[in-house]
Amino acid sequence: MYNFMQKVFIKCLLLLAAVVSLNGCGKQLDLAQFPITNNGNINVSDTMYVMQSPAWYGFNNPKDIIVGNDQLLYVCDTKNSRIVQLDVSGGVISSLYMGDNVYPNKIAQDNKFDLLVISDSTTSIDTISVVHRVKLVECGGLVGNARRITLITSLYPTPNSSKLRKYTAISVYSDNSFIIGRTGPGDPIGIDPGNALIKVKGDSSITYTEKLSGFQISGNSFYSIENISGITIARNSTTDFIISRNTQDTVSLNKVLWFNYNYSSGAYDPKFTSPAEDIVLTKFGAAASVTQDSYSNFYVIDPTRNHVFKFNSAGRLLVESFGKYGSGDTEFKNPMGVAHFNKVLYIADTGNNRIIRYKLSTDLN
Repeated sequence: MYNFMQKVFIKCLLLLAAVVSLNGCGKQLDLAQFPITNNGNINVSDTMYVMQSPAWYGFNNPKDIIVGNDQLLYVCDTKNSRIVQLDVSGGVISSLYMGDNVYPNKIAQDNKFDLLVISDSTTSIDTISVVHRVKLVECGGLVGNARRITLITSLYPTPNSSKLRKYTAISVYSDNSFIIGRTGPGDPIGIDPGNALIKVKGDSSITYTEKLSGFQISGNSFYSIENISGITIARNSTTDFIISRNTQDTVSLNKVLWFNYNYSSGAYDPKFTSPAEDIVLTKFGAAASVTQDSYSNFYVIDPTRNHVFKFNSAGRLLVESFGKYGSGDTEFKNPMGVAHFNKVLYIADTGNNRIIRYKLSTDLN
């Protein structure tokens, strides 16, 4: 016991010395090196995520990754204009080329094993967002042979439309309806804001859309949906979801919000609002994507702080959070995607053009 406490004391002294040294030399402190945990106290623990070798390369600016219901991995290999299908060991099974000037950046899978892919489609005039449905089952499960349907674009009127609107997030409910995060300006008469959450139904074509109400379309309140960057349906829920917001600064709060549906009022309420909760206090840089594991912990990837934050379902920031700028084992360069499956954490390390995997040190045996 004495040796353990002595080690903790030494680590704390070294950490304090590093902070004093950086401030004393007039250098800007890299906050990503010192994640705040446990309501402001630094946790010292041997529990950490350990990179699994090798890293997976061969990608160009990969912006999202999921582990599908078929237990295969799908990567938005954005600048290669393709979706890559892999097994959990990293073996490439197949890939789907999305077309010239079509750049996939968000992906989800429904319970019929169809993929839903948000792509930016660029012309010489403008860029619009397109949600594609990729029909996997009818082609035997190989994404490279799958039929692709244009399901809905960001020009879809709700009731108005604008070329400045973009789809930025997508997730699927258990009934195969799905929710899309949209960003953009409002309209001149103020009835159809660009920042919106839209629930959609439809297989080969759209049969139903509903713009979810009760949210704040700008600002940083507990109800804000400005600059949505990621969304995931809360585990074991048919209504609730978690969003990330990409406001690129380290000052604004409430960039990751968990919304619970209130059946009495018919509206969505934020789950976390207490200043005693780490999720409320955490100053993200630019939260880009969010996912959950089987224990309802949720993970937020932050390309500005080059960090992955792990929270439990009570909103506490866990010591396993890690990352800083670089290309080493626990370093990232503008990471944009995160997924979790079977005790393995997968990161789309966008700027390093790689997919990297981690396991908790306590799970290595």
